Amino acid sequence: MATNRLMQRNNLADAFLPVNDEPTNNALAEAKAQVGDAEWKKGASPETKKIVRDTLKAHGVRYEEKLQGRLVDVQTAETHANGETFGKLRVTLENDGGKTTLSADMDSEFAQRLITKLDTASREHAGQEVTIGGFATPKERDGRTFMDHVATMKDAEGQEIPAAPDHFKVVKEKIQAAQEPLKAVNMPDKTLKQVAKATREQHFKGVADSLHGRFVEQGIAPQKAELEQYPALEAGVKDIDGNWHNLSLYEKEGKLVGSMQRRDMESGGYEKVPLVFEQTDKGLEATATFEGEKPLDVLLSKSEPTQSGLEKVDVNVSRFGESIHEHPGRLRENAALQNVPNHREGKLIQEALGVDPKMLTPYTPSQNRAPAKTAEKALEQGR
Repeated sequence: MATNRLMQRNNLADAFLPVNDEPTNNALAEAKAQVGDAEWKKGASPETKKIVRDTLKAHGVRYEEKLQGRLVDVQTAETHANGETFGKLRVTLENDGGKTTLSADMDSEFAQRLITKLDTASREHAGQEVTIGGFATPKERDGRTFMDHVATMKDAEGQEIPAAPDHFKVVKEKIQAAQEPLKAVNMPDKTLKQVAKATREQHFKGVADSLHGRFVEQGIAPQKAELEQYPALEAGVKDIDGNWHNLSLYEKEGKLVGSMQRRDMESGGYEKVPLVFEQTDKGLEATATFEGEKPLDVLLSKSEPTQSGLEKVDVNVSRFGESIHEHPGRLRENAALQNVPNHREGKLIQEALGVDPKMLTPYTPSQNRAPAKTAEKALEQGR
């Protein structure tokens, strides 16, 4: 019988382990207790590796040092836990016994290094036998030792598949472009690091998304199904030329973060840049920097009171103090977020702007002005 497995890289075990597997989770919890929280947080080491592997064996958990099979697809996905959204890389290998899908955090060094090799493999080895592995190597920086988690990928003859060139160079340039306007206004290092992390992750997600198309074009993978919508606050702002700038935002580590997306008028595709909002005397502000352009300032602020005396959240986008639009956008919950009670995004908006989270709920197209005003009145009366 064919089997489908979901595996992930565990740096402490220096191996691949099953995802959402109770015996595996129990073994890792026991190993962590033996190692101690402080040492566990330090990451990979020969001593920790031995304890983790011995504990896995004691629990009857099989770990694998490499994954093998025909490379048939690369996709991205999103998972949700504790109000947060996590980007995932998914690599599918197929053999006579079924399929193995490798899942890796998109913001991890392992996933990003693997994507550079998958860029090459998707062109030259699609549908062919490959082997995916990894190892940790120590690196000195600022007088401290860190572990680099390196992804390896070999072809059917056992030759290492080279990484596609220049990805990390391009990422470095994108980070510099995104951080430059923030440095000019003396944003804290923490914010700069968040922007760097988001920019890096967004680049590699874009690369991974494009790889799926190669497998589809070659007839190796079926067309990817539409991803399930993830909970977010959204808004659209149309500039004076009629182009839409769309925001998708969520709470992470006490901040509102996300992205701005718009259509590239030359290629017809979409381009996306990260957003990290900071509290200012105007409201919540972020900077959006599209490649080759001056940065855009994005401001979330409390609107003027409605006829019922209630405020909502306006979205204004400007460049050098001049709005790019005639009318501001309005921040709203998407359908998925409406199903999350007392969501963190609403609480953050209320704390930062003083806007009731209920005013983030959009009206359905079937509602006319009268029901809308009735809803505002009900909220005003505390219903």
